[in-house]
Amino acid sequence: MRRALTHLLQLPLSVQGRAAMQEETRSVALLELLDADERRAFGVCAPLRGTHRETLDQALSGLQFWSSLCTSMLPLGIPSADFAVSMAEFHLRGMLFPARNRIRVAAFVQGGVGDIEALARDGAFDSRSSVKAKVGRESIEVDRRRIAALLAAMEPHARLRLDANRGMSLAACVELCQGIDADRVEYLEDPLVNPWELEALANQTGMSIALDETILEWMRGEGIPDAIAFAPSVCAHVVRLSCVGRIDRSLRHARLAHERGIRAICSTAYDSSFALRAAAIVASQLDPNADSAHGLGTADLYARDLATPPAMEGEWMETSPLPQLDDAVIEALR
Repeated sequence: MRRALTHLLQLPLSVQGRAAMQEETRSVALLELLDADERRAFGVCAPLRGTHRETLDQALSGLQFWSSLCTSMLPLGIPSADFAVSMAEFHLRGMLFPARNRIRVAAFVQGGVGDIEALARDGAFDSRSSVKAKVGRESIEVDRRRIAALLAAMEPHARLRLDANRGMSLAACVELCQGIDADRVEYLEDPLVNPWELEALANQTGMSIALDETILEWMRGEGIPDAIAFAPSVCAHVVRLSCVGRIDRSLRHARLAHERGIRAICSTAYDSSFALRAAAIVASQLDPNADSAHGLGTADLYARDLATPPAMEGEWMETSPLPQLDDAVIEALR
């Protein structure tokens, strides 16, 4: 008979992780699933404040409810919990297996001009085709200086992804992009407060659009029409796994996007290395030709973790079957 356990863990953050998440540790719920032969599989549930609608307490309640049933494949309706359940279920059933042995990953850059210059000296941008940076959190002047530093540090073929998390007005975003070579920008990621203005933004800047928060609203049926979700300017959908929910739902959406000529970019929410390993496998399944660099470059955010990070070589991340977790490691992180 199957059974399931939930463990509440505290993962200490690195300097970069503390800066990104504004806390010292990351609280996560670990779902442990055991089958009748005592084979074990795990799923990680880690809703992020400001990104997920549910709290960890709400997600943990959902996991505990599911654990009492331990058989249902029906979604709980709590995305981060559904992601963890499907991670463990897919692992146990042998369905979480890489479609290729490595995937491309975008570099994720935080900090100011000095930090970017230091990263460049350390070779952080070598052999990277995609580099992602947040914009819209500081003044346009500060963001433009950061963008200029990034473009100077990146290799000539590399392109920027500028993510404003739906925080900018049309006028501000056009001002930010003025004078920037559109060929050096891969896309603007959900930059506008008002998604109805995205097509106007693309026309005024000559830059493509990726949807993240907006495509989640479309998937939830929250008033975003197909005309926005699949507009001519949209080149990519960012599939943030733990916000979408079950892994099979993310894979279905990736197939739909591909049918419409839109790339699916696999992304996480500052997840730990075990969840990153699972996400890398999913990325290999939704992008078997490695056409895109995925948003999984956040393993350095943790000082201690459940598993070793996926190996990286340049922009390439190794994909491999999920490891078994060590009981001593789990116990030490309680």
